[in-house]
Amino acid sequence: MLKILVNSFSFKRIFSLRTERLRGFVIHFIFLMFLTSFPLNYQIVKSGGWDLYNFTGGIRADVPAWLPDGLPADIVISSAGMTYGDAAVNVFETVNVDGEPLFIVFAPEGGYAATARALVFEADRIAYCGESGAELFEVGYSAVTTPVAFQDLRLMSSEDLALEKFVTMIDEAFSSFAVFKSTIYFTVITFVLNVILVVVMSAIFIFVRVHYQKVTTFPQNVRIVIASMTIPSLVGFFIGLFGLMEINAFTVVLFQLLTPLIALFSILRGSGIKTALNKEV
Repeated sequence: MLKILVNSFSFKRIFSLRTERLRGFVIHFIFLMFLTSFPLNYQIVKSGGWDLYNFTGGIRADVPAWLPDGLPADIVISSAGMTYGDAAVNVFETVNVDGEPLFIVFAPEGGYAATARALVFEADRIAYCGESGAELFEVGYSAVTTPVAFQDLRLMSSEDLALEKFVTMIDEAFSSFAVFKSTIYFTVITFVLNVILVVVMSAIFIFVRVHYQKVTTFPQNVRIVIASMTIPSLVGFFIGLFGLMEINAFTVVLFQLLTPLIALFSILRGSGIKTALNKEV
């Protein structure tokens, strides 16, 4: 892999890598994909992740009648967990962002058996149950930045402010999960799309001719294309360190533009075609 990295900064040297063992290129490709994913993954972490489930969208759009006056007054939620005075189970009905029924359940001592889509708040975790009532995943309270006392929500003169504090608490609780899942999704998508990019470009470059002669084979093109991704990946990585969303989005365009150009010039330069590219690179 180190040999591939070192030789990926010259057209001629990239072309010379076409006969190297494929295993090293696979490892190099994986390394480059993590570099390529970094700019937008960094932005995802900074923004708190994509709200893949949007539990609070329905509550914001159609404020339920039980919020805030129906909330149990003895419950306080903070990063340390949910404290309570009464162990009684409280069940409230609302909808998710798609208008589907969603139950908000406060079960301080656990043991609640959901039969439908629900967020179940327990003393040390929040469980999300799917449409059938089966638990899909759970999160803790560690990401909740501001403690929320339900008694204070009930006493607020502004229902809008009470609503915002309640839904923000839920969003914060799920933010770490959203960040994790969002980065995994984006990284996997990046891998898949770039595998397709490598295959398509490698197939197209089979038709490149120098003096009417075929220059490379498909397996050789795979190696050339992967090596050609090195500079765009490194450029995108260093741009990503600035953490600006507008610039980070541009790195994807830059990557897709530079990679085929570098690969094409490497084939032409490495094959010895007499053009302006014959200047030492």
